[in-house]
Amino acid sequence: MTTYKNFAYAHWRTLALGLAAGVLLTGCAMTPNGRGGVMVGLDTAELFGTPLSTFRLRDGTEGTLRKDPQGKYSIKLSQAFRVVPLANAVTARVARVENVGERTVVIVETQERNCAYRYEVLAFQGTDVLQWTVGNCNDRPRVELAADGKSLNIDFPNYNRLSRMIYTDNRLLNASVPVPLGVDTRAQPFADDALRATGPAIATVPGGSGDSGRVIPAPPASAPVPAAAPKAGSRAGARPRRQDAPARAAAPAAASQPAPRGAAAAPAAPMIFHAEEIKPVVIDLRK
Repeated sequence: MTTYKNFAYAHWRTLALGLAAGVLLTGCAMTPNGRGGVMVGLDTAELFGTPLSTFRLRDGTEGTLRKDPQGKYSIKLSQAFRVVPLANAVTARVARVENVGERTVVIVETQERNCAYRYEVLAFQGTDVLQWTVGNCNDRPRVELAADGKSLNIDFPNYNRLSRMIYTDNRLLNASVPVPLGVDTRAQPFADDALRATGPAIATVPGGSGDSGRVIPAPPASAPVPAAAPKAGSRAGARPRRQDAPARAAAPAAASQPAPRGAAAAPAAPMIFHAEEIKPVVIDLRK
């Protein structure tokens, strides 16, 4: 009888230790301590919290946005102990997921105290994460993936310009660019929940206070611009002087000849603008 009790106790103890080990394995999380190290603690979001949404990385790994009982938000990848904390978030949601180059870019929309719209841009590759915090607290950005899938534009309205964040090649660049034709920077909201443009594309009428609120459709791209007629009596409309004739005769004949049939038009000059790199927070989820 005693032997049976000892066996039952040993079996129960082994089972309890196994359960405790399982809880420790699934319920632990490592977070940065701000001094280059990490803190290991109980993952209350895993054990008692609420999973809000999931997303999948390019390599098939699943990520989860969670909220713990104290209202703190974090992101955890499957098979990783360390988490990505969203320390200042009062609310959070995954707004956009795009594969860009070799990484999966996840844009998390958060609300902070006295800031309605803040964005965490997270670029995942395996257990390596690059993290940036952007936003002007007032607007949702319009996000557009390049046709070749190698860059991502994140556009915020900035009066008569766009504040553009460009993610490419593991870098986030910041630039101020002209407003494209048909984009209304005063649109409210500027983007929808999926961070895409809202409403029809329209162009605002420039001007003073008398033009505020007025909008017109964007003009056709092929609309010809009429040339202004010279004023009567002006030098432009006067008969050329005698000494100008030799110069006019010396002009190259090719300038007056039509372009050969089938000749390609000259390519448009590329848009050049100054961009500054925003340094990321680098997180290795293995450590």
